[in-house]
This record gives sequence, C-alpha cells and structure tokens, in this order.
Amino acid sequence: MKVERISMQRNYIVYAPAYNENVGGIIFLHELVHVLNQMGERAFLWPMLPSYGTNFRGRLKKFKRTLLDRQHARYTVSPNLNTPIATSGDLGGASIVVYPEIVLGNPLKARNVVRWLLYKPGLRHPYEFGSDNMFFRAGEMSDLPEITGGAPDLFLWKINRTYHNENRPDRDGVCYIVRKGVDKPRIQETEAPGAIQIDKMSHAEINEIFNRCHTFYSYDEATMYSQYAAICGCTSVVIPGLYGSREEWVKNHELARYGVAYGLDDIPHAVTTRDKVLGLLEVEEAKGQATAERFVELTKARFWRDAAA
Repeated sequence: MKVERISMQRNYIVYAPAYNENVGGIIFLHELVHVLNQMGERAFLWPMLPSYGTNFRGRLKKFKRTLLDRQHARYTVSPNLNTPIATSGDLGGASIVVYPEIVLGNPLKARNVVRWLLYKPGLRHPYEFGSDNMFFRAGEMSDLPEITGGAPDLFLWKINRTYHNENRPDRDGVCYIVRKGVDKPRIQETEAPGAIQIDKMSHAEINEIFNRCHTFYSYDEATMYSQYAAICGCTSVVIPGLYGSREEWVKNHELARYGVAYGLDDIPHAVTTRDKVLGLLEVEEAKGQATAERFVELTKARFWRDAAA
C-alpha cells in the first residue's frame, strides 16, 4: 500500500491579488505576510486567481492572463514589505493557507484553511466556505456570526503618511469616491459640475484634492479614504444606506467614531471631532499588531497543536 507523505513545512501561505496601494483588502493581505515574517514565522504570498467574474469565457481569459503574469514574474509586491512569493515546495501539507472571503472553495486544496473576512460575505460577491475553515474578521461588519460563531479580530491598519493637512485658506469644491457604493443613488452634490471623482487616483493626487476641496463624499461606507479626508481638513461625509443610524454604523466601523459624518445631517459632528482622527488611527495601528499575535497563537493551537504546547 502506498503511504502518502505529507510535507511538515509549517508555513503561512496568503492567497492574495497583486499589490495595489489603493485597495485596503489587498494591503491587509500583503501586510499580514510582512508582519508574520517580522514575528519570526515563515510566510509567503500565493498569487490569487480570479474566483468570480462575468461569464466562463471571461473567467478563463483572466485565469490564463494571471498564469502568464505569474510565469513572467509580473505579480506585483510592495518594495517596502517582506512578502516573498511561495513556490509549490512551500505549500506542504502542514502549511496554513489564508483566503480572503471572496475566494470560492479551496483552490490550493490545503488541509489547513483560514478564511479572513475582509468584507461582509454575500454583500457584493458570493461565498463558499468549507465546514472546517477557521475564521477571522477585519471588523464586526465583516463577520457572519451564524457561520463563524463570532470570529476573532485580525486587522492591520497602517496610516498612510501621504495624507496631511496643508491648512489652505481657500478651499473650494467637492470630491467623492464610489468604490463599493456603486449601487447607491447619487446625490446632487456629487453630480454637480466640477465635482471630482477620486476613484483610481494615486495617494499623492488624492491628498492634493483633499487639501483643495471643502467636502468629501463617500458612497463606500467602509473605506479609509473617509478618515484620510478628515486628516487633510476636508469635511468627510459617508452617504448612508447599509445602516439605519449613525450609532449602528459606528458599531460596525469603529474607526469612524470621529471626523466622519454618516449622512448630511451629521456634518457638525464630523467637523468638531476631526482633530481626533489621527490619534484614533495611531491607537488602532498599535492594536493591529496584537491581533496578528493572537492570530498566530490561535492558528498554531488549531493546526499545529504540538508547536503551541
């Protein structure tokens, strides 16, 4: 009888798209590999293949393009992060694979699967989890307690120091972002001539616009750009839709306690608490390291019990 040999390589493999400084979920995935390596663990990226799309032909085209990109080493990583790319030899039977919630099933056929809920599953994309998956959440709004039983936190907020207040005396005009709020009805303020849409702009470009405009509107209720606008001295407003009140929204988005209005009627709160945003982000940044340490402790106890003893 043939005996299956299982590699005992104890690696963390994070299944992630190529690095994109404008996408918070992708930054989190790459940052996790970096932080784990800083902690003395062995962590790698595995280039993510598209798991959702329009039709079969479109998905196949993206699949082939991704394979080609990987073959020609065009998969992008941040030069500022320690994020080596895994090879097939790193994907041993004992390795822990971390998938974001948008990945359907278990494409790497891993024995030990962690599902990191970076956004609420099912809200924008379908989901398909295994019965033996271990769950972590980026925040309360990302969790599905009926499935996870209440996932522990794992977040790695990092302040982008590009954003700062230039204290310009002549602010004028409005800017806005759509992102995950693509299905929301538009308000007249963002439809006015001269309103600037910042989707897909660089951080340097957005910082300049935040310092030029007096008001920023976000149709996305869970983007760091709302906080960055406030840091720049721009009045930051989220267009409501997912929650019935500011209190419910803040309960699910703790970073939004200060400096951000939930709806037009909440603007006075955003203006009067704007100077507290940077301090809040600094506190949350420090908490993120603690959640990563807890992640290692819990995953080792679950999958590598002898290593945690």
